[in-house]
Amino acid sequence: MTTPLDTLVAALREAGSYNPGAESAPEAIVWCDPNEEFMTLIPTLRERLPELMTYGNHNPATRTGPAVWLRAAAAQAVPSFSIPDEATPILYLPGVGREVLKGAEDCPTLLQPLVWLTVAGNLFGHVNGKDWTLRAFLTSDRGPLKLNIADDASTRMALSHAALRFGAKPLEELKGKRWDADALNALLAPDLAADMLDWMDGRFDAEADPARFTAFASIAEKQLKFDPRKLSVQDAARRLAQREGNWADVWSRFASGMGHGGVVGLLGAEEPATLFENAEAYPKQNLKGEKELRDSLSKLESFSAPDARSRILELEGQHGWRRETVWAKRGEAPLAQALSFLVEVSKAKPLQAHDGNTLAEAYIESGAAVDLAAMRALAAASRDVDRNAVSVALRAVYLPWLEDGANALQELIRSGGVKLQEPEDVKSAATTILFVDGLRMDLAQELTRILESESLNVVQSWKWSGFPTVTATCKALVSPVASLLSGPPITSDMLPVTSEGKAATKPVLYKLLDEQGWETGNSLLADTKLWTEAGRFDEDGHALGARLAGQLAAGIRDVADSVVQLIRGGRNVRIVTDHGWLLMPGGLPKAALETGLAEPQGKRSRCAMVKAKAHTTYLQIPWTWNHDVFVATATGAHSFFAGQEYAHGGVSPQECILPILDITASGVPQQDIGDVKAKWEGLRLRVEVSGATDLRIDLRFGSETSGPSMIKGGRVLDDKGKTSFLVSDENDGHTACLVLVDDNGTILAHRVLKVGGE
Repeated sequence: MTTPLDTLVAALREAGSYNPGAESAPEAIVWCDPNEEFMTLIPTLRERLPELMTYGNHNPATRTGPAVWLRAAAAQAVPSFSIPDEATPILYLPGVGREVLKGAEDCPTLLQPLVWLTVAGNLFGHVNGKDWTLRAFLTSDRGPLKLNIADDASTRMALSHAALRFGAKPLEELKGKRWDADALNALLAPDLAADMLDWMDGRFDAEADPARFTAFASIAEKQLKFDPRKLSVQDAARRLAQREGNWADVWSRFASGMGHGGVVGLLGAEEPATLFENAEAYPKQNLKGEKELRDSLSKLESFSAPDARSRILELEGQHGWRRETVWAKRGEAPLAQALSFLVEVSKAKPLQAHDGNTLAEAYIESGAAVDLAAMRALAAASRDVDRNAVSVALRAVYLPWLEDGANALQELIRSGGVKLQEPEDVKSAATTILFVDGLRMDLAQELTRILESESLNVVQSWKWSGFPTVTATCKALVSPVASLLSGPPITSDMLPVTSEGKAATKPVLYKLLDEQGWETGNSLLADTKLWTEAGRFDEDGHALGARLAGQLAAGIRDVADSVVQLIRGGRNVRIVTDHGWLLMPGGLPKAALETGLAEPQGKRSRCAMVKAKAHTTYLQIPWTWNHDVFVATATGAHSFFAGQEYAHGGVSPQECILPILDITASGVPQQDIGDVKAKWEGLRLRVEVSGATDLRIDLRFGSETSGPSMIKGGRVLDDKGKTSFLVSDENDGHTACLVLVDDNGTILAHRVLKVGGE
């Protein structure tokens, strides 16, 4: 690939040729450029021609100096400067024509040291004895390139600015085309929309890049009817907002990105000139719309539920269009975004409650989506002022729907139409159980969507929870050791106990799981029984209240990552949970419970252990672990404590209808890995994995599979599935993760170890 710059370099060196049989070698090549047309090329040529020197103020770094210095350097008389062997010095003289040097009597004194070189050296120029102009060098029929470049003032100006870019283009792209000012300007400013936005943004101007700015200005004047040399950036903002003609392309570029904060500020000073102008381009109009919507949502506090639903649908007609604007994409229309979810909540139908299964199926089919929409409405409003407005709307339309669903389920339980889960109901053939505390049905459905997008098979089912819907009661109920637990006759912590009478706290539950052959940590073997946990929805709900809504998406993604890790380890995964929850910004309505009716420490936000002889109208349901113990549930969606934004323990579809997800790989053959043996002999670890020939074992720092390697990339298992390696004594006693991976780096299994053993 040859370029004009390559040709110029070759021509300059060719200018030093001579006939050794008839001539002496030229002392220098004198390159006169009276109009300084080649100046923009000199920095690039200087890199390629170490023999190139320039006339001007002395600067050794750029090999520039006055005539006397050039004469001495050409003669190799400057100790700090040398010319490569067999290279002829090239003296570039900007602003100097050859006729000045040849007219010795009239030659300026400062140039006179170079006069001799017009005789003892060779002049670089046209064969007609004239100095090359840039255009002549590129176009002359007697020159080396013979390109087609227009000969007018605009083109010559554009060529001087675009010389470097033009000179770097392959000749194949330059030949066969007529180059005029427009074509040359396009080389320097090929993207008018981007250049206009950069100029408006203050990232590009005439001072920083004069050549590019001149080209840009010329193109803008022609294509946008706008001259940035005469008009201001605010003038440009007005035209950008109006989007007439080619300005529509500039707007499209602006709307497709997230940068150009300066342009946003300029547009912020603009307003529509007429009522008929499209308002979406103006940030002021969007901010005005957000304020109007905020005020309207805040007024729903005084509306009845039907009227509030109607009003939200009216607001959608007024503000829904703003979700398609550039301001919504930039996060500047959070209430317009939240409004779409409020509309879903407003359209929610009452759950059919002919019987328990009908209610559960209705909730799973459509009700959980209402819960998710409510959470997304809150998540969309990150600022307090916006969240407060969304909260008012949710209390107006979501709270009555929650109340109706909870009352319906409570009535079914009161009449015997629903039987909540019992310990003997727990039957499962699953060998890998992932427990997620507080995985409500709407979150499970979102998790299913994510897992299916990862090409996993997900089968979703459901079951009723135990009662009360608190972790103390229900976590043990979904564990594989539920049949080994029972309930004491008197309890305030609502925990079942083991046969030894120990409360089933997490350590006790884990010990019982271990005794029954369940691993409760990481396991390298895919066919061992494993109980593991992920997610912190319940913990975050109690800590954050309504702000939990903003954390749900990340939490679901974390659980999905845990599932994918287990699937890659060759496991099929069952996800279970203990209870769901209710969330209402501003707090659930308070249910009065007179002091002294509840057992000491027996009162929770949505349930209470009422004293045996106390009289209450609240629905009382037998405790899952001991039917002689009764627990009262707060009516509807109420709470026994005021101000509870996040609560569970009672009876509602959200709390009691629990998802079960069974996940398997989709068409991905699982590695058939047998027994894994890992044994420390001092600081040497011997590993044997039956059926794992040619797979790789790695030992990584820390308990995570993503830690750095202790053994520089791992070891390949031999044909017997064996390998061994030494670990530095610096790591003795440290935690490490033993990882089995395939050729693609996919983790097939892993186990946490301590370097050197116990």
